[in-house]
Amino acid sequence: MTNASLAHGWRAVSGHVAVGALFKSVLINMVAPALLYRLAAPHFSAQSLAPLAISGLPPILWLAFSVFKLKAVDFLGLFAAENVAVSMAALVLAHSEREALIGRSMQNVVLAAVFLASLALARPMVFHMARQLSTGNDPAKRESFERAAAQPGAMGTYRALTWGWTAALLIKAAMSFYLGGHLTTKSYLVASPVWDLASDTLLLTWTILFGRARLGLASAGPRRPEPAVVIP
Repeated sequence: MTNASLAHGWRAVSGHVAVGALFKSVLINMVAPALLYRLAAPHFSAQSLAPLAISGLPPILWLAFSVFKLKAVDFLGLFAAENVAVSMAALVLAHSEREALIGRSMQNVVLAAVFLASLALARPMVFHMARQLSTGNDPAKRESFERAAAQPGAMGTYRALTWGWTAALLIKAAMSFYLGGHLTTKSYLVASPVWDLASDTLLLTWTILFGRARLGLASAGPRRPEPAVVIP
């Protein structure tokens, strides 16, 4: 696998992942939680956090299904687990729904810290993400991917992308904090997933385009200088 193959991998990521991930994200993180909250809210007092806790069941159940049934423990599952853990901690520590919603904004702060910390390693976070999405964790393909990633300039691309993800996650957290502090719970359960979906779409689009451009340029290599034309 060459850097040109890596650049092709970014195009494959957009084709293989986007449609299915988009549908599941909307269903699990937007439609189901909002519906459950609306169904549960009339059965509890206005001060109860139970409806909010119930609305968080779909992501938790999907994560459990992925781990135990599909045996899919990967970085996506780890991100989901981190989100669930932060959400549950915010719910337990909060004294009101408003505090619980604001606490959820810490999800992306924690992830940003993980991405930032990974820059101290030989292989930053986006390298592992790209490898999984491009190879499906197939051992032979992973080996080829890692050989290609050793090409000059390739790892620099992954580091630049990891910096970009760190900044983007902090922006996502700031917006989530604002939504949690200003919207009602019903509105938040719709607006927050919409914001996540829109921002994630922009982030993934930038990742694919930037990675394709950088790796494509790396695969092309230095151009041979044109012969000089001497005009007498």
